[in-house]
Amino acid sequence: MRKRVLLDNTIEFLRGRVYLGAYDDTPQDTDDIVFFTVEDILFYNRFHLDFGPLHIGHLYRFAVIFHEILNDPDNSGKAVVFYSSTSTRQRANSACMLCCYMLLVQGWTPHQVLQPLAQVDPPFMPFRDAGYSNADFEITIQDVVYGVWRAKERGLVNLNTFDLETYERYERVKNGDFNVLTPDFIALASPEEDAHHRTTASKSHLNGPFRSVLKFFSENNVQLVVRLNSHLYNKKHFEDLGMKHVDLIFEDGSCPDMSIVHGFVGAAETIINEGGKIAVHCKAGLGRTGCLIGAHLIYTHGFTANECIGFLRFIRPGMVVGPQQHWLYLNQNTFREWKYTMRLSLEPSEVIGDLFPLVTLEEYRRQKRSKRSLKKLVEQNNSDYTVDDHTITPPGSAHKKAFQSITGVPQNSPGQPRKGHNGSNRIENISGSKEKPADNNSDDESMQIDSSQGSATKRNGQPSNEDSAVLRQLLPKNKRAVSSGTGRRSASGAGIRKVSGTVKR
Repeated sequence: MRKRVLLDNTIEFLRGRVYLGAYDDTPQDTDDIVFFTVEDILFYNRFHLDFGPLHIGHLYRFAVIFHEILNDPDNSGKAVVFYSSTSTRQRANSACMLCCYMLLVQGWTPHQVLQPLAQVDPPFMPFRDAGYSNADFEITIQDVVYGVWRAKERGLVNLNTFDLETYERYERVKNGDFNVLTPDFIALASPEEDAHHRTTASKSHLNGPFRSVLKFFSENNVQLVVRLNSHLYNKKHFEDLGMKHVDLIFEDGSCPDMSIVHGFVGAAETIINEGGKIAVHCKAGLGRTGCLIGAHLIYTHGFTANECIGFLRFIRPGMVVGPQQHWLYLNQNTFREWKYTMRLSLEPSEVIGDLFPLVTLEEYRRQKRSKRSLKKLVEQNNSDYTVDDHTITPPGSAHKKAFQSITGVPQNSPGQPRKGHNGSNRIENISGSKEKPADNNSDDESMQIDSSQGSATKRNGQPSNEDSAVLRQLLPKNKRAVSSGTGRRSASGAGIRKVSGTVKR
């Protein structure tokens, strides 16, 4: 076991090896102790009175320096003290960064990294927002530690795969001023173009930051861009690259209506389910952007409001400003409950570009019943038996019916062509067709009835010679009727003989 080092103004993290200190003067190395600081090389770029926490790029650079010191053969067996000045803000930043390092690199749990900081006197100063008003909402080192830990557990941050060069390049204003917050979300400041160019889709006049944004988005599967501020560019620049663009505009410095949050969370879920990324921006990409992305993180991963704010600022400093912090805090339980009380709508919304918002369970069930009813109706329409659907009607059948009523020819039978006058085919010319022997069925009666239509007889009620010839061809030979002047009808074959009014055997 390593020997414990006793030093003033130091906090022991790992016995005999890692310590955190604060000194007004620059301490000198000894045979047993090595001192180092990053206060003079890693700076927090503040917006107003905010001072931290230091972001993930700072942490990566700190880890590289720390590992070089720990792995130096000359420092083998020595205690390493990471120190800062006694400024309350510098102490807080140094302590928070060492805690995040132990979490992400060394794999410590939150309670292990927070235990050394407990009840330190003087206590560490809480972090404040980037707004210009009085700081009425604060987050502590504990909030940042738990936020980073939860993000690590949920796969939202991984220092082993972190690309420092890409991070530092695109966080600069000249390269787009954006940060990849999670594998699903990108936060950025609003791209801008001249007012007289906002109505054109030409990209020839776009400035460097805008071009950088378009190039990165097209190469990294960004499928949706959400704009929360007034129009400073033509959305066609994104749509021409195959990205959806949605406007969910609300006033700067304010908090969104819940209907906007429903639409945003639902639209984000739709895109994430399809494997795409979502880019969100307001004017600076901090306040309104942090509100909506924070609501989605709480909804999806169960962050508390303080953890969420701490993690967001660890990736993109300054996110969530002023009353928006209170808004996240007050609604954190609501966002978390949506996972169980709301569902992704089955009906797209035009407000969010035909994506699917969140709806209540009651509305979701209503939509589901409506879809089932519609599906059953379609199935019934496809399977119901109707005479019209299952009867073959030859082309021009209406014309043929009118012609038959004049000539007294029996009605056409589908699929069974009948011969017309002088043996010619009436419906279609079928080559090689032969007359089939007639069955002893009720067809005889129908033929006799059809042949006795009033339109097929002379005015005195007697059939014409031409019609008689037609009837002789249509009727079977063994039952061909012959008309006599006495009104009797006789059959040519043996069997029953009918005489008007009487029957003889």
